[in-house]
Amino acid sequence: MTSPPIDRATRLLIVSGEIGQGHAAVARAVATIVARDRPDCDIRLAEAFARMGHGSGPVFRWLFEFAVQWTPVLQEAWYAAVTRSRLVRWFYREVMGAWVARALAADLDGPHARLAAGGPPDVVVSTHQLATAGLAWLRRRGRLDARVVAAICDFAPHAYWTYPGVDEYLVLDDLAAAPTRVMDPGAGVTVRSALVGAPFAPVPDDEARAARQRLGLPSDALVVVVTAGSLGLGGITGAVRTALAADPRCHVVAVCGRDERARTRLRELGRRVGSARLRVPDWVDDMPTLLAAADVVVNNSGGASAQEALACGRTLVIYQPLPGHGRDSARLLGRAGLARTCRRPRELTGLLRSWLDDPASLRAAHARAAEWSHRQAGVDLAAVLKLPTTVEPDPTPGHPR
Repeated sequence: MTSPPIDRATRLLIVSGEIGQGHAAVARAVATIVARDRPDCDIRLAEAFARMGHGSGPVFRWLFEFAVQWTPVLQEAWYAAVTRSRLVRWFYREVMGAWVARALAADLDGPHARLAAGGPPDVVVSTHQLATAGLAWLRRRGRLDARVVAAICDFAPHAYWTYPGVDEYLVLDDLAAAPTRVMDPGAGVTVRSALVGAPFAPVPDDEARAARQRLGLPSDALVVVVTAGSLGLGGITGAVRTALAADPRCHVVAVCGRDERARTRLRELGRRVGSARLRVPDWVDDMPTLLAAADVVVNNSGGASAQEALACGRTLVIYQPLPGHGRDSARLLGRAGLARTCRRPRELTGLLRSWLDDPASLRAAHARAAEWSHRQAGVDLAAVLKLPTTVEPDPTPGHPR
């Protein structure tokens, strides 16, 4: 159900945070879906850290990468503290929320709001947890009248994503709905399959074969795409080596994102093992085609790359999940029957060999992913956002259409 009609274009603001590409990708997907279904809507995108200044984006990105890559124990400790400590949650809700709110307020308040043409937005969607903290802070203090919707980008919800003042959360699976309601009892929760845009969708076998042919991948191989997101967090070299060691019939495509050191190491490995079994492309612009050609996608976090894989109906493996959000998402994906988790190399090699020996089990895993992709894909996002409809002009003399 939408909000009451208004006599101007509906204004939607989507706020992301540039840590990796995942949050921005979800923001673009929301914009694409709403523009398709509501072409009358004025849609603007904003990046929160750019408005916070002082190099906030690079600093937050460095802190996140450092914690995940080099101090996983501290990352786990921080993750647990946000869950269990009222003081830590207060810090993010009030202190960090106020910081982000000040950065966004000038662009949101008053008739000259720059983030939505002609005035403040009617609805704001956040795809990053700190942006959500700032928007919720403004909403609690009556400085933002817009409806606030937070799209949770990980499969497993966490206290870091939830703040009083949010009207609605978008979560990725039924198993995530109840925990989110516990974290913020005053908000609504909607389950909506992956917000990854229209090109990511299950494809029939003939289109999958065509994708392989287009990419020059063998039709009779087990094609394994290994990715660790745009930042390459956790590294992918170990997963690539393990997949190659599983069976000569395994062909690996290593998607390194912006991790140039991993790309260089893997290209050297490709020269040693034979480049026919290992592809290490530059930045991949056409992920839908690559995923359509894949049998298995190996990932370590359950974030945007995992969503894209499942949206394409591909079999997902979480290998050596990242601390904190990666491990929680791996557990939820396992409970939902959407992914297998492998923590040791022999577990991954054994799993890949089992799919080579029993193709029917691999097809069943594809089917589960495709069913998840279709399950809530038909949810009307514009209705969930409660975007006001625009009143048509009165077709009477003096009021031409």
